[in-house]
Amino acid sequence: MLTYCTILGVNKFAAHLKILKPIRFDGLLDKGGSTKPWAVSCIDEDSEIITEIPCALKLFPPSHVTKANCIGKEFLCNQLAIEFDLAVPEAYLIDAFDPDFYSTLDVDAQRDLSTRFKGISFGSKLIDATILNPQVKSNSFDIHDCAMVFAFDCLILNQDRGGHRNKPNLMVNDEGLTLIDHELTFHFTNGEQDDAYNAIMNDFKAQHWSPMYQKHIFYQRLKSYRGNKQNLFDTFEEYLGKLDINAIEVAVAQLEKCDIAIGQKELLFQYLRILKKEAHKFSRILLSLIA
Repeated sequence: MLTYCTILGVNKFAAHLKILKPIRFDGLLDKGGSTKPWAVSCIDEDSEIITEIPCALKLFPPSHVTKANCIGKEFLCNQLAIEFDLAVPEAYLIDAFDPDFYSTLDVDAQRDLSTRFKGISFGSKLIDATILNPQVKSNSFDIHDCAMVFAFDCLILNQDRGGHRNKPNLMVNDEGLTLIDHELTFHFTNGEQDDAYNAIMNDFKAQHWSPMYQKHIFYQRLKSYRGNKQNLFDTFEEYLGKLDINAIEVAVAQLEKCDIAIGQKELLFQYLRILKKEAHKFSRILLSLIA
């Protein structure tokens, strides 16, 4: 039985992708939107001390995985967020079709599972935090935190932190903000055409950006901020300029060994290399968006 997909990357990328064994279905989670994630108790069979790990397991419709590579994007953006010192739940590989686990499910759960992608999926450790209410005033958060989340979402082209469905996809507790739900990112890697990628690069050359940023949960806060904006994206720029693309390539290769696709990975690597090389230009574009 496969228990690890080893990653040889460096820096903040995880040393391995750990597969947890699900042992108990604890019901549907209220949080999480249209994918209706499961609450699942899991164990790490390779741990010296076996303890239950409460997890949120995202189970996608097959088309979401085959057409948009949602599982791969969840793992990729989870690790990229760590590179930018943004808080994300610890990620795991979980197979809901594990025979031992499947045999414990009732008829309704098995019926639900029959409509989901049949393979390893994205799970994350449940944390003691609440989903941020979209109506909560964003000025309750530090402006630099808002700037970092905004810049990161512009980088990954996240359509779902605010967006048309007004979903913050942020959890909050006493320690601050935690980012979740990154399946609607890097849209240019979907399919086989380069048109979406070329459109983004043309915008970048013209020092513009995708208009999706206008729906971001922190856009209005940053736009209306009356303090000095000049240095809001300096920390993000520093992280982007140090981004280890080789480690990302290794991480993607290891995801593929676990049968988790990213899409047009070469376009992804090229995109990140260009923005890393021109991190200062990207930072200036971000400033122009909130001017």
